Amino acid sequence: MTGTIAAIVLSIVLWIFIMTNDQRFSRLSQTNNAISRQQTRSKNTKSNYDLYIPTKAYGFMKGKPYSLYDSKNNLSFEFSNNLQQATVKRIVKMSGSVANYSVLINNPNFLQLSYPDKVTFNMFADFGNKKDNREFNRFFITSSNKWIYVGNDQTSALYRVYLKNANFDRLRRYAKNASQKVPISFYKISTGYATFYTQPTKLKVYSYLTNRQSDAYFVSRLLGTSGVSSRTNKKGVTTYSLSYYTRLSVPTIRSDGPNNYVYTHYDKKDNPDAEVSLTNKLLNSIDYVHQLGLTEQDLRFFDVDDNGVSYTNYIEGMPVFLNQHDLQIVVGSSSDSATTVTFNSLNFQIPIPFDGRTTTLEATRKMLNDLENHGMRENEVQRIVVGYRVEKDNSYNNLVNLIPTYYLKAYGEWKSAEEWAKQDMNLYNLAADRKGDN
Repeated sequence: MTGTIAAIVLSIVLWIFIMTNDQRFSRLSQTNNAISRQQTRSKNTKSNYDLYIPTKAYGFMKGKPYSLYDSKNNLSFEFSNNLQQATVKRIVKMSGSVANYSVLINNPNFLQLSYPDKVTFNMFADFGNKKDNREFNRFFITSSNKWIYVGNDQTSALYRVYLKNANFDRLRRYAKNASQKVPISFYKISTGYATFYTQPTKLKVYSYLTNRQSDAYFVSRLLGTSGVSSRTNKKGVTTYSLSYYTRLSVPTIRSDGPNNYVYTHYDKKDNPDAEVSLTNKLLNSIDYVHQLGLTEQDLRFFDVDDNGVSYTNYIEGMPVFLNQHDLQIVVGSSSDSATTVTFNSLNFQIPIPFDGRTTTLEATRKMLNDLENHGMRENEVQRIVVGYRVEKDNSYNNLVNLIPTYYLKAYGEWKSAEEWAKQDMNLYNLAADRKGDN
């Protein structure tokens, strides 16, 4: 107990030092100011490069692919800063195929950075042309500073992007000297490429002190300080209403419950049935992320589908899942012109110095084979990631441990591999068959 308290006190001191001196934080501040000055959109441009930052980096050693990470010289931040300082001269679509794309993704001459899901050129004011909604999720960095490849893992579409004033020399040096290099392989699944650990892999368990904002904070942020017209309590949920069109539901039980808030806002649309472009879907969600007032230091775009746009915290290069498999924020919409924002109030505040605790994950292929033997269909697997499961540490209040865990998105749902192994897959397969028939 004494050791835990000492570690927490030390972490608070280190946190203060980091917040006032660390290069990573000062670089973020400079980035925000720079984007503000060159804003070319009427909204959202300021934070696009922060929330929508590539989350994974890959390189090669002796012809074999490796996942790269370095907390001191963050590859994703470095690349994002490089991209913001560059100007796109033109984008040329290349002729491509699944076979050619597979060759490229395994080409040792390229450094790669990827998004967890698809984005569009038009998301970035200095990177896309107006109404350019072409989708991509992977960058291929060449040995040249004059152009890069941009690819779509799912469709195998490939673009050559010619740049002016780009310089990736420091990025290449950081990648070569990255402190963490884990052997992986790229495996094609239904929606793109998954990263497979080729062997059992030992990963660190991290600990964080956390806090939660009060209910009043979110009521004030989302409904205002004087506009709440009613308050009701039903089945453990309190709902505050600004009017019929705007309301916030908050959990009453805070200790053991999921602590998921639900904000609903109805907005009249000229044509509610009109299809919304992916760009607008992503951009519109950013407004709601800012409106919540959660700590955005490590918050990143994570997933987009028919259910909405999801964001979660990335800590030490990996996404955090809450309440077994929830994400921090999901911004969705419905056919009745309602936007629904489901979010968790947990903030990861202060990192505890690493104490040596680790966990070992089995090879990804073995994990997937076990689930297939359980009844999961491989063609229903949409994503495979290693993320953190949040476990409460009983030695100190508000202290949590982050346990590396396999997570899969299959049949449209995120669950850990352990959770999927407990599901009745016959029910999921039956539902998938019925959906396919329709």
